[in-house]
Amino acid sequence: MQRTNTSYSVTELAKRVDGSVLGSGELSISGVCPFEAPRAGSLSFLRTKSLESLARQGVELPAMAVLVPQELLLAGAPETAAALIAVKDPYRSFLDLLPLFFAPSRPPSGIHPTAIIDPSASLGSHVSIGAYVLVGPGVSVGDRSVLHSHVRVHEGARIGSDVELFSGVVLRSGTLVGDRVIIHDNAVIGADGFGYIPDPSIGIRKVPQLGIVEIEDDVEIGANTCIDRGTIGSTKIGSGTKIDNLVQIGHNTVLGRGCLVCGQTGIAGSCTIGDGVILGGASGVADHCDIVSGVRLGGWCGVTSSITEPGDYLGFPAVKASEFRRQQVRLMRLTQDRGSKPRG
Repeated sequence: MQRTNTSYSVTELAKRVDGSVLGSGELSISGVCPFEAPRAGSLSFLRTKSLESLARQGVELPAMAVLVPQELLLAGAPETAAALIAVKDPYRSFLDLLPLFFAPSRPPSGIHPTAIIDPSASLGSHVSIGAYVLVGPGVSVGDRSVLHSHVRVHEGARIGSDVELFSGVVLRSGTLVGDRVIIHDNAVIGADGFGYIPDPSIGIRKVPQLGIVEIEDDVEIGANTCIDRGTIGSTKIGSGTKIDNLVQIGHNTVLGRGCLVCGQTGIAGSCTIGDGVILGGASGVADHCDIVSGVRLGGWCGVTSSITEPGDYLGFPAVKASEFRRQQVRLMRLTQDRGSKPRG
């Protein structure tokens, strides 16, 4: 992203997000800042509906704009040098206004002279191929896609339109990537799955990994994440799913549409995960487990058997959040009771 070097009055910003202004609507706003580090001429937001947070820092705010919940102003906001813009959802409004100050940046179209493009590869229009990129035989790259430096795309992989692969990304052979996909630095898509069986003659025998990875449209994959190819068939990532950094997804797993997978999560092979599932940070799913749509796993949650009912789950092994909390209360009471008994 790059700054647009443009400025807007507070009144103009309020109109764009259907907000009402308390304070000077003529203030000029040319950038953004965190609420905790206010800066004159900038836009920020306050998510809490409590007057305490605004009152604590409000007197110190410079001439800037702050998006605040409508309920907060109804309760009576403190006097401040900042102009307040009351909206239904300050964070969403802030995101809506960000493109006014920052525009997406992309390298110019063309192929860097150090890139190696196999003659049988097909490149769409207005693509950008960075330094030391390797595009293998039979690869296709869609229109307006960007491959940053040191990307490796192996034989037969297919990349859709408006895709961005950041430095060090590796797409192994046969990987299919849909449109508007973003894959961050050093992610590896389509490496061999962890498939081995005992063999008395040699100790451990490798199972050939003959499948591929299919990534549907509008997926984003974080840095250093690994998604293994199927043993036979495909590992699939559904459209609109967002995957954080340092995530491991095993072979033949199917991840549904619109899922959120937080950092350091591990999903073993041959799992089927429904739509809209949220996997909290450092959660884990054992192999051959199914998770129905609408499940939310808390951080450090461990799934050891299939989950068939939507809802919130916590703990290891994972149980319904309500049951987990009851277990914790019983455990706390048990330890308190034991601690209160006299030793004789």
